[in-house]
Amino acid sequence: MKRIMAITFLNYFVTGGLVLTIPLLLLERRVNLPEIGFVLSILPLVFLVVRLLFAAVADQLGWAPFFLFINWPGAFFSTLIYYLANSTPAFLLGKIVEALKESSYWAVNRTAIFSLSPEQKGKATTRISAIISLSFAVGGAVAGVGIAYLGFSFTLSILIIASSIMGIPAAILWRTHRRGSKLKIRSAIALLDPRGRSRAFWLVSFAMLFYSLALHPLGALLLPAFMAQELGYDYVSIGIAFLLYNVISFSAAIGTLKIPLKLGRAFVQSLIALSATILLVNSGLYFPALFLLLAVANGLGLGFFESIIARATENRVTVSVDIGLLHIPVRLAEFSSVLSVGYVVQSFGYSPAFVASGIFFTAFSVLSLYALKT
Repeated sequence: MKRIMAITFLNYFVTGGLVLTIPLLLLERRVNLPEIGFVLSILPLVFLVVRLLFAAVADQLGWAPFFLFINWPGAFFSTLIYYLANSTPAFLLGKIVEALKESSYWAVNRTAIFSLSPEQKGKATTRISAIISLSFAVGGAVAGVGIAYLGFSFTLSILIIASSIMGIPAAILWRTHRRGSKLKIRSAIALLDPRGRSRAFWLVSFAMLFYSLALHPLGALLLPAFMAQELGYDYVSIGIAFLLYNVISFSAAIGTLKIPLKLGRAFVQSLIALSATILLVNSGLYFPALFLLLAVANGLGLGFFESIIARATENRVTVSVDIGLLHIPVRLAEFSSVLSVGYVVQSFGYSPAFVASGIFFTAFSVLSLYALKT
């Protein structure tokens, strides 16, 4: 588990840095929001297809090789492409390679955790998600400070170095993990058949879709662009803001592990998310407080998110594939929301997009609560 944690921290240090750096770099080059949305939307679209293929292979070969042979090189080459990119197609290529990195990680991450912590699946994956929030925060903060004082090229160089270091725990993990069986292409493809899953399984997938709609476009594009364009925050301020956001999200997730996933908790996190998103656009000096309240809601929501996944895949043999299938609506939601949100903001302003996030988060809370009771 320590090696999984090390890989997770480094992977999401890089991801956190890229999430802040790439949209700001494109804004710096005067690329408009719809075009930026198109570039960013490529990742979840590629992720949708590739993750399932990786999951089918992983359920036969084992999960450890994916960290070493795909996740680590994907992290290194995607950051290198961004470093060298001088056109929008080059950034698109970077997003495709980054999608391979993310696909390989998420195709096997929960499978690895479930196998290493079979008695506490929900809590173990929530801890890993909290580590993701923390490393994401550090990566974003380093990116913000690096961009402000040393420039985009230096910041991307730091991320390239972090990507290289990721190979150390990945190599150790691969050498010590028990190998799987030989790959059979026909069997791997057969595993991808979505039929035979229960209504409860697809209810979990539907709940996850709303979680994605609520938070992905918010963090990937809306909040960084709003802070830069509307509030006039500099790169350091944006980096520190996202550092605090993710640290608070981490603390909320870890600090509430023992709080039952019941109606009261769902109500509180929904009320926080709705209130914060409704007030966000005209918040003025109160923006940081509302921004950090969203972090609390995110941290509270992580417990529900990971627990419903653990419930849906309980006693399943094809865990990697099942988790991949659960995420099909999620990735379609990420693709369509990030692709369209730039046009929404350009036509109607930020307010409708922010309010929609709060409504989607409330829908997720209600559906996940129901899924845990079925």
